[in-house]
This record gives sequence, structure tokens and C-alpha cells, in this order.
Amino acid sequence: MSDQLLVAIFPENIRDDLIDTLIQARDISGFSLQAIDGYSREHSQYDLREQVAGYRRMCRVEVLHPPELEATLLATLEGLCTASPIRYWVYPLSRSGHLHAGPG
Repeated sequence: MSDQLLVAIFPENIRDDLIDTLIQARDISGFSLQAIDGYSREHSQYDLREQVAGYRRMCRVEVLHPPELEATLLATLEGLCTASPIRYWVYPLSRSGHLHAGPG
């Protein structure tokens, strides 16, 4: 069975905790993290600045993992939830690998 890609969107205030948690996970080889602007029709959790700007600064993490690790990763993320939920989705992958420069 091929790997899956877990993508999760979460509030900036748990970024450091999420990094610490994923770095310690022995079953994944790494992850990608980026800052994003999150837009939503539900502004009830936005502070005044976010309501004026129309978006909330958030983070997105991507973790390549085997399917049998999915439940563990989701439980880990769930343990980091604070006042705001973490939104996630999982993609099946048809292929993954590394590309290297050929001989020059």
C-alpha cells in the first residue's frame, strides 16, 4: 500500500507544540510547515484585527506517512487542539520519491 499525505490547518498559537511533537515522532521521516492566511465565512472566532483584515494567520503542516500511522497522527493532532479546532484531510498518493541531479 502506498503512503498518504496528511494535511492539517491549525492556529499559530500551537505551532511550536506541533513542531516539537512531530519532530519526536519516530515513525515519520519529516514534515513541511508553512504560514498561511485562512479565510472563512465563520468570523465568530476572529479577533477585531482579523475581522477587519478578513482572514486569520494560520499554519499548514503536511506529513507523508504510511496508512497504518494515520490514526496515531490524528490522535496526536487532537491532543494539541486548544480553543480552535484543527482542520485536516488525508490524500492517498499514487507515487512519491526523491529526484536527484544527474551527472554533470
